[in-house]
Amino acid sequence: MEKTKKEIKKLALNLLVILIVLSIVLYFSLKDNFDEIVKYISNMNIFWFIIAVFFYILHRVLIGISSYNMLKINNEKIGLLKTIQINLIILFFHGITPFAGGGQPMEAYYLHKEKVGKTKSVNIVLQNFIIFQSALVIISTLAVIYNQVFNLFPSDSFMRKLVMLGFIINFVVLLASFVLSFGKRVNKFISNKGIDFLAKIKIVKDKEKLKERFNDYINRFHNNALLLTKQKKKALLLLLLNIIAIAMSYTSSYFIAIGMGVSGLNLLQVIVITTYVMMIGSFVPIPGGTGGLEYGFMYFFGYYVTGGVLTAMMLVWRFVSYYLPMIIGAIALVLYRKKEKECV
Repeated sequence: MEKTKKEIKKLALNLLVILIVLSIVLYFSLKDNFDEIVKYISNMNIFWFIIAVFFYILHRVLIGISSYNMLKINNEKIGLLKTIQINLIILFFHGITPFAGGGQPMEAYYLHKEKVGKTKSVNIVLQNFIIFQSALVIISTLAVIYNQVFNLFPSDSFMRKLVMLGFIINFVVLLASFVLSFGKRVNKFISNKGIDFLAKIKIVKDKEKLKERFNDYINRFHNNALLLTKQKKKALLLLLLNIIAIAMSYTSSYFIAIGMGVSGLNLLQVIVITTYVMMIGSFVPIPGGTGGLEYGFMYFFGYYVTGGVLTAMMLVWRFVSYYLPMIIGAIALVLYRKKEKECV
């Protein structure tokens, strides 16, 4: 009960932070040309808005299909629709936690509720994350190369440093994930040294017994991870599926631009620009990257779109790519818990 109260307080605090930052963003976005921005949003072609939403949701369905196939690789039988539902649920937890850090633990939690073992569920989540993060790094690398060749944005040392910082963070996170998943010796060395330290400061009593438990966990974790390396073709197909899924999510801003009558941007340019925007958001420690993503969108798209239509595009894009998925995730969570209660 006490743990539940703490979780509710933490959730409420995160939502409060989101609302405060959102209010600040909306104030500075709307204060100069409110009427013009509202006009662009209200006059947006509803067909292209629906297409933008469709492609963003489709991206999440493809991620769900990837997760479903990862479960099959690990010899776990959870239905496709249930796997997609879990992937929609984690959108909510991604959205309310800094650096989207709450999604993976909740994914492991719900996999375990579907009768997947604790060690295996954590391993499957990490494998999914490695595939997704690899796809993200590949798209980011291609975007940087494309910009170097076609020079989409003038060279700006400050923004270039922010983008490269985001790229480096994504790459380091990917590298750390590989070490955690496949570096058995490194993991054992770190855990043993950590246990020795805890025993030295009298927190751990029976350090040998704890080491044995941790080493057994690492061995099982490592053996599960090796399943992915034994099915390289399937892993490559999942990587390709994630690349397509991420690219689809980045197309929403293109359809929003069309819906607002913006011309002069092609689909590939928009994917590259959105990739740069997302790299800016990688290191913003506020749920949803709020503040950083809005700034990045206004800056990079500002080379091609100006005035009230740019702000209108940004606001609709944030709704489609952040607030709407959180709402959908919350609905999926409620439906899951309702079904769970009915089965009790």
